[in-house]
Amino acid sequence: MAPTDLTTLQAENTHLRERVTQLARFQRIVETTDQLITEVDAQGIFTYVNPAAVFYFGYPPEEMIGRQSLDVLHPDDRERAQQAFVEWAQRGQRTATIENRILHRDGRVFHKQWAITLHYDEHGHVYGATSISYDISELQQARQSAIESRFMLQLVIDNLPQAVFWKDRDGRFLGCNQRFLADGGLQTVEEIVGRTDFDMPWRDRAAEYRADDLLVMEHGPKLNIEEPLRRSDGSVIWLRTNKIPLQRNGEVIGVIGSYEDMTDLKRQEEELRTFKLLVENAPDGIAIADLNLIITYANPALCSMVQRETLIGVSVGELIYPPDLGILSHIAENVTQGLTPRETVRYVRSDGALVTVQASALALRDRYGNMTGYASINRDITDQLAAEEELRASERRNRALLEAMPDLMFLLSADGVFLDYKADRSGTLLMPPEAFLGRRVNEVLPPPLAEQVLYHIEQLRRTGEMQSYSYHIQLGDHIEEYEARMVASNDDVLVLARNVTEQRRIEREREAMQEQVIAAQQAALRELSTPLMPIADGVVAMPLIGAIDSARAQQIMETLLYGVAEHHAHVAIIDITGVKVVDTQVAGALMRAAQAARMLGAQVILTGISPEIAQTLVHIGAELREVITKATLQEGIDYALKRRMLAAR
Repeated sequence: MAPTDLTTLQAENTHLRERVTQLARFQRIVETTDQLITEVDAQGIFTYVNPAAVFYFGYPPEEMIGRQSLDVLHPDDRERAQQAFVEWAQRGQRTATIENRILHRDGRVFHKQWAITLHYDEHGHVYGATSISYDISELQQARQSAIESRFMLQLVIDNLPQAVFWKDRDGRFLGCNQRFLADGGLQTVEEIVGRTDFDMPWRDRAAEYRADDLLVMEHGPKLNIEEPLRRSDGSVIWLRTNKIPLQRNGEVIGVIGSYEDMTDLKRQEEELRTFKLLVENAPDGIAIADLNLIITYANPALCSMVQRETLIGVSVGELIYPPDLGILSHIAENVTQGLTPRETVRYVRSDGALVTVQASALALRDRYGNMTGYASINRDITDQLAAEEELRASERRNRALLEAMPDLMFLLSADGVFLDYKADRSGTLLMPPEAFLGRRVNEVLPPPLAEQVLYHIEQLRRTGEMQSYSYHIQLGDHIEEYEARMVASNDDVLVLARNVTEQRRIEREREAMQEQVIAAQQAALRELSTPLMPIADGVVAMPLIGAIDSARAQQIMETLLYGVAEHHAHVAIIDITGVKVVDTQVAGALMRAAQAARMLGAQVILTGISPEIAQTLVHIGAELREVITKATLQEGIDYALKRRMLAAR
């Protein structure tokens, strides 16, 4: 062997011993380290496990060889670990890290972080892997504590009545609580991270909010900002917002804000303002007094009621009319017992006059139910009492008038149902009240009368004018006559019926008597209008005055004929001096009277013909051949007497 070969061999031997020494040192490290070191083949079967396996697995290394590595993992981690190994191999990845849990044989769980090296053959196929694990149980515990702390903090924030949010310097949301998510119409924090106010339902005010954020980051906190916010459902709420700079290590990295919904508070404030406005302008006097009945508030109406500028500090007892102080004590006692009394009491005005009020009182209590004072509402009923007394007096007068009225009264509904009644002085009714009240007229009245009543109800409804009518009705064995008047009474109908039976009987008797008187007067008038006077034996005269109509013409003829026959007259003088107008009718009547008289043997002499009547008689062609005419009654009498004398010779 050449020296050179020996030297080479010695050098290789030395290198080999160094490698063996180094491997022995590595083996000691692997065998003595508390870190778990394993090797698996391509199917995940353990091919090497260092002694640390006893601590973590509870089995010596020799018992771990040949076992499936997935069996020592927590069941919830096995699928994820297997999937990760497959993906690493598919990508040709040589190193990787993974965290999972391993199970000790006694049930203990260790959190491990594995540094894994994958081994590939010349064809790129995985044939095994070497893993070194680190126990991260304490780290995992710290992580879990941090997660729990963060969860608890988030839970606290989520359950705050205020909405909380935080943003970066660019106005992008970094997080928020559930209340803020609800206002934004979102479900999870992940949905809001990265958004700005311009992406939210309140985008119409985003520029204003952004300006506030910049001021806060530049100049510091901005507190108690009252501003509106439009929610995702379109409703607008009022907020009281606080914003402060969000800092990390002394550097402002954004803004953190919170707000509370003060919509109800603003509504309550508005309601309080409205309530105060109503109280201040209420017509009733309203007062609040402490437990000692010292007034602490009085509205203008109460001050005006008692004619005082202010009542603050005045004892209620000073306002009460002394005889009514007992009523005040009664009211206070009832209020302390939880009642709300209402009493009539008199106040004394500043001028000494009395004001009668209806006072209602109640207790004022704090949130714990403790009584803190009294509240009262006082209504001035002085004028009302006077009006009621006047109304009662008026009712008494009306009742007296009503009782004095002789009429029978019925109140009907618009459809003809009897609602009420008042009997007349006789008290006589067609039937008992219970037989007709509440029933329609066509159910209780005779059909003709019911039809008449319903007709006039319709006419009253249509015209609004009072209806008058008469009717007869059988009451017992008598027929009674009534006159009725029907008027509207609000929505009902009032019927006033008066029994006029006796009145009608008297009227009929009066009419019969009047007819008899008229007949007697007419007979007397006939005698006066057609007088027949005998002026000598065989001579009668009938002076006529006034207008002559057909009835009077007939009367003239009858009187003339009866007179001629009665007095055996041979001459009958008819004087028409008092007749101003003679027409065809009058002329015919005179001619017929003359002809009738001649048939009884008497000559008719017509006297008193005026020029106008003579002209009329000629004009109408009156035939007077059988009648002797004379200008005056005296001439006619002279003629008649001379003729009588001649006849006597």
